[in-house]
Amino acid sequence: MKVLLIKTVDSLGTAGDVVTVAAGYARNYLLPKKLAVIATPGSMKMAASLKAAAEAKALEENKAAETLAAKLRETELSFSATADENGQLYGGIGEREIAAALVEKNFEIDRNQIILPAHIKNVGEHEVEIKVHGEIHEKIKVRVEAQS
Repeated sequence: MKVLLIKTVDSLGTAGDVVTVAAGYARNYLLPKKLAVIATPGSMKMAASLKAAAEAKALEENKAAETLAAKLRETELSFSATADENGQLYGGIGEREIAAALVEKNFEIDRNQIILPAHIKNVGEHEVEIKVHGEIHEKIKVRVEAQS
């Protein structure tokens, strides 16, 4: 069954795409949740406007993400934490602490956007990757100092 996607569906496509799906999937999931409509000549005209709106929105989101990435590029965070004489932190600096510090600097970053393989457990400078939007990633510097 051919359907026109009204909203983006992860496994199928973006708004405005015409896709072929199983009839049961369309009737039981896509149509009741208003994610798609049956592809008819009238709905095909609607597809063009949906596609244009989706492309404009994606372009706008990418511009905003590039602006945010440029601001993040210039950002440096500093933390002060208790450490032993070897520079090992007693606690760790994780996604939650980094996200809170970014929010204090007026960035709208969720902790799920922070890519940190493991908590920072050493004094010094570290690079942390932030997933800004889609494929746009940016690295920020995080400086950790021993608390005196």
